[in-house]
Amino acid sequence: MRASAPLLWAVGSVLLCTSQVCSAQQIDDNSLPPPASTTQLHLVDPAGLREAGRSGWHTDFIGAGRGVFDVSAGMKLWPTRFYLRNLIFGGAMDLAPGIRVRLGMRRSEGEKHLFQVDTDEAYLEAFNRYNSNTLEGGVSLKLGRVRYLHFPYPDAISEFDQVPGISDLYGGAPTDYRNVVLEGEAALHSGFGLHFTGLAYLLTSRPHADVVEAYGFYRHEFGDGWNFESRLGAIAVRHEPLGRAGQPGVDLYLARQIGEFNVGLLYEHKRTEHEYAGIMVQFRPGSITRLLGKVSFDYSRRPEGFTVQVPIYHGRINESRFTPHGYVLVGEVRAVRIRTLWQQGFVRNEYEHRVDSWGDTGSRGLKCVVKERPWYLQGEALVSPHLAPSAAWERDRQGPGQFVQLVTYRFYKRLKKGDPSNA
Repeated sequence: MRASAPLLWAVGSVLLCTSQVCSAQQIDDNSLPPPASTTQLHLVDPAGLREAGRSGWHTDFIGAGRGVFDVSAGMKLWPTRFYLRNLIFGGAMDLAPGIRVRLGMRRSEGEKHLFQVDTDEAYLEAFNRYNSNTLEGGVSLKLGRVRYLHFPYPDAISEFDQVPGISDLYGGAPTDYRNVVLEGEAALHSGFGLHFTGLAYLLTSRPHADVVEAYGFYRHEFGDGWNFESRLGAIAVRHEPLGRAGQPGVDLYLARQIGEFNVGLLYEHKRTEHEYAGIMVQFRPGSITRLLGKVSFDYSRRPEGFTVQVPIYHGRINESRFTPHGYVLVGEVRAVRIRTLWQQGFVRNEYEHRVDSWGDTGSRGLKCVVKERPWYLQGEALVSPHLAPSAAWERDRQGPGQFVQLVTYRFYKRLKKGDPSNA
């Protein structure tokens, strides 16, 4: 059996990083521990903010009219072929506390005219999150076209989810989720919780709604780097078209930390779909994973080749990278941006998870300074409708990848004359 190329790259990255003594990302000395979570957040955000985060309901607002936009272009590389594809423009902006908009556009594949575009993502989102000493959770309502369903933050099993495909780029049926997407989750810090995802298709000739996911879960870390997750209930289907009603089933996941990496195995059983088995390698940020993350590197089999998404321009709206003179820090927001990659190397989504905040972040007149750490490859997951390694397992596997970026928004207020802070 020919070894899986993404897995080989994952193992190669492990060996290279180990030989270079990859270390956990550097954090501020005065940062407090992050909020308690049953998700995979601690792998990406090993430290929280400079002050204790909010309790109760909070939207982690960064101010109306603030956001980002990006332009990038994709390439396919192989000794026998080279071509450009996947020219994309995407951006997001906060409109009000708990309300933001996301737009992702691309050049239409296979068209002769340069400025003939398709829409990958276009939605208005209303969201809110909750934290306490015993409970975490949140709810999100999106109106429009959506390609990413993890809220409030993905767990390990979520990283095996099939990413919406690319058949729509060549005249096939739509592969996004539309028109209304409702997600909610509540998790006790003991590990038990409930999750729900529902879709309502309203702007069609036959309006209908489906419960995509509705399950109870248990997540727990124990002894010497072991992590266990399980789900029981309506599990999302993997056969396209995605977004149909979930099937009764169970997911089991077991992983162990090995140095700077986590290696885990998945077992999934549903009523009518095949049993699935998967393996995932999760990474800490290092020189190799940052290089792969910067260009969203991937290997695809049909046609065979390496794909990259080269950043052309990254813009910030009403945000700065430099601390203003004569201002004092009055608040912070921590966020994690995530891109999930389909197995043919197309980047078609980006979502910013708001993690925690403190202080004043939305008042008029504040200066926003953003610190964006480099993108990096956080996980490679392989999943197949076969239990044992074989040629069939390799032939039918799916290989979603996850890239992440840790972001800190800091808010500053101008010091007034006579202010004790100015002394």
